[in-house]
Amino acid sequence: MSAVFALAALAATGTPTGNMAYTCAPGSVESKYPFCDRKLGFEARSQDLMKRLNTTEKVMLWGHSYPGTEYIERYNMKTWSLDHTCIHGVNKAHGVTVFAHAIAQGASFDRDLVARISNATSIEARILSEKEYQNSHGESQASVLSCDGGPLANSAHDPRWGRISETYGEDPYLIQQIGVTAMRSLQNQQAVPDSPGDYFMATRQVTRHFLGYHGARPDLEPPYMNVTMRSLGDSYIPTYGSYQDPELGNADGIMCAISSVNGVPSCANSFLLTDLLRKKWNSDALVQTDCCDSLSAISSFHYKGATTHEDALVLGVEAGVQVYYGYSGGTYSKLMTDSVENGTIPMSILDSAAARVIKSMMKLGLYDTYAADFPWKNLTWSQLDSPQHRSLARESAAKSTVLLKNDGVLPLSPNTYKNVAVIGPFANCTECLLQSYNGYPSAYTTIFQGISNRTHATYSLGSNTSCPTKADNTCWTTPGVEADAITAAVNVAKDADLTILVVGLGSTWEGEGNDRVNMTLPTIQAALQQAVEKVSKKVIIVSVSAGGVDLDETTAGAVVYAPYGGEEGGSGLADVLFGDFNPSAKMPVTVYKQSWADSMNANHTTTMGEFDLEIGLGRTHRYVEGDYVKHGFG
Repeated sequence: MSAVFALAALAATGTPTGNMAYTCAPGSVESKYPFCDRKLGFEARSQDLMKRLNTTEKVMLWGHSYPGTEYIERYNMKTWSLDHTCIHGVNKAHGVTVFAHAIAQGASFDRDLVARISNATSIEARILSEKEYQNSHGESQASVLSCDGGPLANSAHDPRWGRISETYGEDPYLIQQIGVTAMRSLQNQQAVPDSPGDYFMATRQVTRHFLGYHGARPDLEPPYMNVTMRSLGDSYIPTYGSYQDPELGNADGIMCAISSVNGVPSCANSFLLTDLLRKKWNSDALVQTDCCDSLSAISSFHYKGATTHEDALVLGVEAGVQVYYGYSGGTYSKLMTDSVENGTIPMSILDSAAARVIKSMMKLGLYDTYAADFPWKNLTWSQLDSPQHRSLARESAAKSTVLLKNDGVLPLSPNTYKNVAVIGPFANCTECLLQSYNGYPSAYTTIFQGISNRTHATYSLGSNTSCPTKADNTCWTTPGVEADAITAAVNVAKDADLTILVVGLGSTWEGEGNDRVNMTLPTIQAALQQAVEKVSKKVIIVSVSAGGVDLDETTAGAVVYAPYGGEEGGSGLADVLFGDFNPSAKMPVTVYKQSWADSMNANHTTTMGEFDLEIGLGRTHRYVEGDYVKHGFG
């Protein structure tokens, strides 16, 4: 049974459907083998099991596509998958808690909050793992535990990059502090009884994306990262090092990126994968490719004359790649088999990779789940999206809300305004609170719902959250449809004592594969803002975005930055607006004026495409120069 089917069955039934013995359980066929003896330690146990596998089985561990490896019955060896993320809840699953997104956690500047979010996420992942195991009749157990989408070490050095919501912000120190906290709490290492030095992990996390793939380069695919060693060491490398350092993040895995660094593809870069990872940071992390086929990027770059998948395979393995996961799993698995059999790649390389995958499985407890002292026993289905976790989600939304302007309008009193208009495409939508790489909660509280729970409020859409877009940030619209929506919103605003305008970006304007060009609102939302403000008595603007927007704030009494607050985003925001929570969050990124973007766009090849943050106008709070900042970092 595939992991996807198992999770679907889990969501549908909520009850176990199988009754298989755990791997290595007393009396099981495999329990007689040394790899089931916990006292031997993970290293010896993984080596023992690896040596029992044939070449085909080892290759299956080395390389595969979604949904994962096949079940190996004779050793009760569970399927292995690398396609989940855990940065603000367990993604893909239904009925789970979805917390404020990573950029929001960065905005909180609150390590304790991030630790509690991450611990709650790891608990829910463990519950899903157990149910997945039972619903798959014991064949699958780890698809939700192995988070190849772990905390990003990437920095938000250009706010127009589409994946900025997945980052913790633009500042290397902030990223290290929040990211290391998330990494340690998600893995939640627990000592293994009878095996000194070994530890179980609640989940395994993979650092992304090593190295590069940080910035907006919509003109190039795959991205090139040409930057001085000084800039690498100042702005980029330290975050990865802190995630991998055994004394800090101690991430179990690391993903080599689709980008190249100074002409060397990341997955063929021995400076990254050996000199830094192994020698400097002393990390034994499992090195995997990105699912978008970062191994094939080696031949795409024609690095060292590479033109074929086989060339890419050899160069990647020589540099330190241990696992291929991506769209071409079948192709690379066959190539690996052929290369081992003809001696192009030594069998010892494949053995080492397979043993390291097994060691990760053992760290996750897949060979010790049966034990009475296993740390994550007695978890219950009711803990998924529980009242306690929903309360934490609400707290995460409140603690990530940034007050950018207040002319005395806030906090609101339910008795002051008898009729509040809540207008905008992000006011009453649900998935726009989640943004990306998310699961699906059992219930949502939208921004309109959060406000209407406090006072009488009327909602109007005003415009769509997304539309087919032109390159200049304008929309292809259906004549009359958007105009009618704006007219309806204006009529609602006319009758209100207060208008709360909820605008933003969402995945259409800042999402994976959707880099933006400008810092302004999409034109249809700008038109909505202008029309509504003309007839409103008082206006509060809520900006739902990650990289920030250069808003016209002239007539607004208050402006709030609300970066994708999760399932309780509406409640958390209302707590701030009505004064139940004093806003404490800070901007995790610099919000630039449109004049900055205009200059960057005009000089794209020397500024926007540069990863040296000091080039041109500069980027991030450390290097930007001139009057280009709308709202500063911190």
